[in-house]
Amino acid sequence: MPQNIPIQIIGIDPTDSTKLILSDNGNSNVDPGDTVTWSIKSGSGVASITNIYADSGSTDVFNPDPSSQGSSGNWRGTVNPALNSGFEDYTICWTSASGTSACFDPRITINSTHTV
Repeated sequence: MPQNIPIQIIGIDPTDSTKLILSDNGNSNVDPGDTVTWSIKSGSGVASITNIYADSGSTDVFNPDPSSQGSSGNWRGTVNPALNSGFEDYTICWTSASGTSACFDPRITINSTHTV
């Protein structure tokens, strides 16, 4: 049964201001049909997510692709229900509370034990 997989942006890495600290440590495991929701924790130093997209040469596991959820600041994407394996290296572009922009590259992996 599809589930919601929350990924929260907890903060900005203090040793590298282009990296994010994510609740999933930058690697989520999902099943086909799951919904992934990205949110920003209050006080994280991140003001907004500006884009989420598949890296070049990576499997696009989302259908539909992640998109902004109105004025909530959250983004949501659905894992393609037709896939039963693979991973996507993807990019989260974001703006900090001080106005600087950066992009970070985490990974989504489809659980290989799942059958469609």
